[in-house]
Amino acid sequence: MGVFQTSGIVPQIGVCGGTQSAPAHPYLRDYLHRNKHRRSVVFLSLLWVVWLSGCGGFGSAAELPTLIPADHLPTVIGMTAEAMVTPSITPEGTPTTKPTDVLIPDDADEGTPSADAVQAAQADAADPLPTSESPIPAADIVIFNPGPLSKVVSPISLVAYVVPGADERARVELWGEDGRLMYRKIFNFTTPNPQGRVVTKFGFETPGVAEIGHLSIQTQDEYGRVMALASIDLILLSSGEADISMASDTLAPIVIQIPGDKELIQGDKILIEGLARTASEQPLLVELVAADGRILGSRLAGVIPTEKGEHHSFATEIPYQITAPTWVRIIVSERGGRLPGPVNISTVEVLLSP
Repeated sequence: MGVFQTSGIVPQIGVCGGTQSAPAHPYLRDYLHRNKHRRSVVFLSLLWVVWLSGCGGFGSAAELPTLIPADHLPTVIGMTAEAMVTPSITPEGTPTTKPTDVLIPDDADEGTPSADAVQAAQADAADPLPTSESPIPAADIVIFNPGPLSKVVSPISLVAYVVPGADERARVELWGEDGRLMYRKIFNFTTPNPQGRVVTKFGFETPGVAEIGHLSIQTQDEYGRVMALASIDLILLSSGEADISMASDTLAPIVIQIPGDKELIQGDKILIEGLARTASEQPLLVELVAADGRILGSRLAGVIPTEKGEHHSFATEIPYQITAPTWVRIIVSERGGRLPGPVNISTVEVLLSP
């Protein structure tokens, strides 16, 4: 820094790596000579003005590249993956839509109920489903009529409540005790609705006096993965009188509490927790299924069989290996019924990130 002097040249002052000189104005020189005690103040003022005016030549910090510290990379990756999650937003005050839609088959054959059958089935289901103050949510699929272990004769009058799949469809199947397919029909919603009512009537044939049948309804997502499945066992009679029971409640048999739907999961393993009521002592099967059908991980989760319709907790941890953010559907299925195959299925979709 230059030495302050009162001669004809104002001192040289370093400005951003260089020097500047300027002739002293006579008034300024005389002022400085008479006010020696204020020289430092003036000098500092001049230094500040010259510094501000001379530093404009440097590029701003915004023009320089900013490097991401190595320890911040996982956070940046997580933020990128989280941006892929589309939040599900429900407007406040949105009324709950009652299940009033009637699902009809794709083609008009014996699966299409007559006007009388539809009217009768709708009359049977006119009363609201049983309600409960339980914290357990309602199931996505409820087979209301016939109920479990009902004795049925051909034709079967079916009334069910369904949250449709991504394709606005639901598939209904009836299986015989020997594993033969006795009935299958794909139903389409007539109008968009959060929950619709399946009302149909279909026949069956049994070679013996009676056999155990398995009635199931399932929905799928846009990649063909199961979203929800509900099923009941029936006693199929070749003749005689039907003895129909009704669904006791609408509670979901399997509830996935952790993680939530559309949640972002980071790391190399995922914890799944929930509640279930099962009649079988077999453990639940928990799978991570990618959009292309690959199973990225699976585990069994033990659960106590229900005695009085109560739910019991289950938990399991599944490791996985991925190199990029991947959407997977967590599929929790109950097995161990009288016939092969799942009894109930509940699912959520999550985004896995390395």
